[in-house]
Amino acid sequence: MGKYSIENYEQYRMIKCRPEEDLTPVPGAGFSSFAIADVYPDDRPEITEKTLLRIHTGNAGSMAETESAVRAFASRYCMNPHVTGVTAVTDLPSRRRIWETVSEAFSPKRFFVPVTDGEMMNYALKNGFFGGLLAETGDNPLDICEAFAENEAQRLYERYPVLVRFTNPEKADGRYALQWHANAVEGVKELAGPRIALRRLTYPSALTSGGFAPMRFWWTNRGPSPLYDRSEVRLRFVLDGRVAATVLPGDCPERFQLADRVFNRVVRLPELPEGRYRLEYGLFLEDGSPVRLANKNPVGDGYYDGDIIHIDHIPRPELETVWQTYRPDGYYPLEDPKVPGV
Repeated sequence: MGKYSIENYEQYRMIKCRPEEDLTPVPGAGFSSFAIADVYPDDRPEITEKTLLRIHTGNAGSMAETESAVRAFASRYCMNPHVTGVTAVTDLPSRRRIWETVSEAFSPKRFFVPVTDGEMMNYALKNGFFGGLLAETGDNPLDICEAFAENEAQRLYERYPVLVRFTNPEKADGRYALQWHANAVEGVKELAGPRIALRRLTYPSALTSGGFAPMRFWWTNRGPSPLYDRSEVRLRFVLDGRVAATVLPGDCPERFQLADRVFNRVVRLPELPEGRYRLEYGLFLEDGSPVRLANKNPVGDGYYDGDIIHIDHIPRPELETVWQTYRPDGYYPLEDPKVPGV
């Protein structure tokens, strides 16, 4: 440890937990893999896997009849958890009205727009029902690359998921799925979605039961796409078969964008008997479903094995506000570091 190492500036002794990453391909959260179902409002498809419904309205019947048929179809499938999104194909003159009807009928399902349809993309973005992009390519994926550029859609992946479908399996190239930041590729799990891992967790070596724990999380997302759904970090404290859980205050890093994210949280601990607990961590979506992390040592229920944490009944009120004057990463803006002991 060098003279200017951060450890020399610690105001309290810290534990640095470095979970091991799992480098083998694993499906991420969100879509990962999906199927496209081409349907008409009168159809009754059986949907048992994650599916994007592409609704064809045809050109028969009046607009009122078409809208009524779309809403009736949506009432049967909008609550199906396997329906992960919808899009619309229509030959009717009032195609914009059909787009709005499909989006409204299936709300809150995402409304996906073909990347090649600039009119639909602009209209959906302007009217607030744009939910994602569908990149469907055949023999020449460069046509999709050109469509991304023409419609200025290269950075939409930062806020909206991109679904990729290769209609010609012989021309399927995973490099394009990565280039387009695919959240899902039809029938393929390993090429798409977020790949989130906890690289490091730092916290005080001793904490007070029912007190506060300043914790520093270093997350990374090595996948081609962000995690778009809101999520939360949950912790479990395990000792001799007893389990206590807590949820971190505030949201996780916004949409878990690509690359690394570091965020600090002051966590209120549950009331626990004194002891050395096993700390377990997990990332969960709003509906409570766990996100599969790219970390080793899963322990079940969406949690992963962390490190030991010592909990006692010695008061430490200073830990609640320690970060108001102390930066755990050792960076103090516009200040030169002071020599230890001076």
